[in-house]
Amino acid sequence: MRYILLALLLLGFAAPEVRAQQEFASLELPLRRAEDLVSVADGDGNVCLYFFQGGKLNFSLVNAKGQTVATQEIPYRNGQQPQVLGTRVTDTEFVFYSRFVNGNKEFVRPFAVNRYSGAFRSLPDVPLRRDRKETFVGAFADAAHFYMIYTDKKDNLILHRELDESYYEKKTFPMADLPRTRTKGERQQELIFVHPDLERTVFAGQHRSKIYTRGDKLYLVFDGFSLRGKKNELTTEIMTLDWPSGKTEYRTLPSLTVRTEANFNSFLHANTLFRVQLEKDVFTLTAFDFSSLQPIKEYRYTADQDIDIKATPVHQRGANTLFAPGNSVIEKTSKVMRNLSNGKPAITVDAFNDSTLQLTIGSYQPPSRRNVGGDPTRLVRTPDRYIQTSRGLFLMPGRWIPAYSLPYRYSMFPYNRYYYDPFYNQAGESVGPGTSTYFRAVLDSQTLEKASTAVSDSTAATAQDKIEAYEEELKQTPEYKTLYRYGNNKLHYGYFDKRSKTFKILEFTQN
Repeated sequence: MRYILLALLLLGFAAPEVRAQQEFASLELPLRRAEDLVSVADGDGNVCLYFFQGGKLNFSLVNAKGQTVATQEIPYRNGQQPQVLGTRVTDTEFVFYSRFVNGNKEFVRPFAVNRYSGAFRSLPDVPLRRDRKETFVGAFADAAHFYMIYTDKKDNLILHRELDESYYEKKTFPMADLPRTRTKGERQQELIFVHPDLERTVFAGQHRSKIYTRGDKLYLVFDGFSLRGKKNELTTEIMTLDWPSGKTEYRTLPSLTVRTEANFNSFLHANTLFRVQLEKDVFTLTAFDFSSLQPIKEYRYTADQDIDIKATPVHQRGANTLFAPGNSVIEKTSKVMRNLSNGKPAITVDAFNDSTLQLTIGSYQPPSRRNVGGDPTRLVRTPDRYIQTSRGLFLMPGRWIPAYSLPYRYSMFPYNRYYYDPFYNQAGESVGPGTSTYFRAVLDSQTLEKASTAVSDSTAATAQDKIEAYEEELKQTPEYKTLYRYGNNKLHYGYFDKRSKTFKILEFTQN
């Protein structure tokens, strides 16, 4: 009898954690590769899943109640997989934008699915007025428009913006105010678009180049690039692109003296720009008014001080070593600063309501590489790569890397010792998911003071913490996962279960 009472008591303690999430939908998908899956959701709770397989476009539509409305296969007019570079939600449809290249001509080839009935519609191809000397950088879609980004030999940005289904407006924005970098096009290599559904993790926030859109203005924020004539001083640069006038405005935050490499990063939320600087002995978080670039709040801690703005412990994931598990908590104050500063600094900001902001602060250390050595005097350029993300294909431009050398007996060409592996399948293969060290802070959205949250050690403080706790319970790490908003305080988490070939959507609520 005592054991039964004890089991019921333990079940009562565990009940709040079980109710932390509930299943929203579950769909069986005949999908062979999880990376081919693309999902898009609207504010009403409808979800559209898409993947290309066997020469056909496959769609599944789920309504706000988690019910499957439509599932269909559409024969594609070309056998080649569409290069989906962005998705957008209109008043009636989910639109998927793909890029089609035919020789020197480029087209935007979109297709759409009705948000409520699941009906498919093929939109007409739109030719782009592109010069031959323009190089494709990437594409993204916000709530109002779809953009194609190119650059020329003078590093100017050429943007094509969708005006209607059959016409794209082209504008060139000069970048002469930006100081030159050691590597040509270095600012564009890590350029990502900050979507409202972007994962609030240090892996997403560690990029040094970010795009934000506010109506007809685009803001490009670059962190950790040298000022003109000041090699040891780095700063945060803001390039504003005004679409109606076609003019640019260049602004900078106060510069920071850095010894070796950039140890700071920033994130724009509403009209506040947060910048975090991670050093071994000092932690600094500064909030700037984005209009005037004046500091409005600063937190600064030394190595012997506890970072009292933390709402969660300092987690470290991915550091599989002999004496450390894959997921650990750093408790000692002396080790917190040292571990946070080991990697690329990162910060993301999120808000589920009007009263608080949730900051994810930390660092990301990329995975190690096998056979890092090579001949540094011999460089080869890797081809452009398309990487599947939750919002479609992302183009990673090729870059110059050392050509690896092989012994004679392994070479297919005896008189050419050099080769390169652009996909890192052999000598350049990445090992592991990388190491993420981070904590979360909850601040008042008006005063930016630490918000009072009644959070115990056993209860996750944010919806993102609940998702990570759920992922730890999964026996196998999902190959594909996505996040999107639904309502004011709900976060939907979708992942593909490879064993059962099922796409599952869970609903998490914010405390």
